[in-house]
Amino acid sequence: MKKALLSAACLLVAVSAALPKQSWRAGKDSALQEGLVRMETVSASGAVLFYVVNGKKIYPAVEPSGYGESSYISLYDGTREYRLNKSGSCKYYFESDEKSLTEVFTVKGVAELRAVYTLSKKDPKDEIINSVEVKYSLKSLLGKEKPLALKAVYNLRLGENRKAHYSSALKNEISSEYVITPSAEDSWIISSDSQNAVEFILCGAGVTAPQRAAVANKETIERATPSADFTPGNSFDSLLSYNNSSLALFWPPVALGENDTANYAYKINFSISDFQNSGKKAAEAPKAEKQEEEKKDVPLPEPEKKSDDALASELDSVDPSKLNAEYVQQLINHINSLEQSDPSLNKIKIQQLQTEVDEVLQVLRSRK
Repeated sequence: MKKALLSAACLLVAVSAALPKQSWRAGKDSALQEGLVRMETVSASGAVLFYVVNGKKIYPAVEPSGYGESSYISLYDGTREYRLNKSGSCKYYFESDEKSLTEVFTVKGVAELRAVYTLSKKDPKDEIINSVEVKYSLKSLLGKEKPLALKAVYNLRLGENRKAHYSSALKNEISSEYVITPSAEDSWIISSDSQNAVEFILCGAGVTAPQRAAVANKETIERATPSADFTPGNSFDSLLSYNNSSLALFWPPVALGENDTANYAYKINFSISDFQNSGKKAAEAPKAEKQEEEKKDVPLPEPEKKSDDALASELDSVDPSKLNAEYVQQLINHINSLEQSDPSLNKIKIQQLQTEVDEVLQVLRSRK
């Protein structure tokens, strides 16, 4: 596997040389790490990245590739979306101190958003830092009163190596598109890899409950507006984002006059014990682990041998949108992620992804 990935990486460098250059991370970035939490600023995209610290290892809670640009905040003025990152029509800068990271976004003539991420504890009695308090302050820069709405998107990844990516208070296994209307009875959603977890608190003391929270395929979430419809049960798969889901928090429009402000708050908790198995009682966890152990002994199917003509036909049918260095790198990143989590549980998926890498690279080699 390592030899195959090394070969792929070498070709990737060659292919990348012929593609437009991408800018490297600009400016000075900051990182805060304490207890179970690590936060990083990414000036190159405007993102803030989150990690679970488990002993000497750290595990990305959100997707860090592409400078983490797939996690962001969007502002809506009723007619237009302003994505608050490098690809959007805004300016931004970071500030930091010992306990918090702050990012200030400005959409000229529309609004200013101050986002503050502060290290804290889930419970005051807890001995270590295991939570982040998120606070937004939205100020209108419009010359007249107009409704403004917010959407926060997190491209979460811990749960993507499991059948169920998420769990909530009312549904223990969420493995497809799903919408939560936050309430006292349905106040949180968890992304977990069975050992590390992040929990978003959507309702309760100190929280500005969003109108709804939705999980869906990454591309579906990116297209979704505050009024978009979702289809519960839809797969987390798409053509270019296999098994890739994101969480979106939607706050309703608030009518703001010039220099008026609206404030929002929510919490993200971090755990290395899966929050007692993502909502299940602790006593049930050993049984779940035993079931996963049994899966390790399932033999892999032998790969089908194909004739040269059949192989050539398949290579000709490879989607042209996949024939680029960025897509190959995404596949390699996914393989590495699966191998780091638990390769014994992900053998079939790793094999499928490696086959796709080989097919794409074979076409790229033939075109050199």
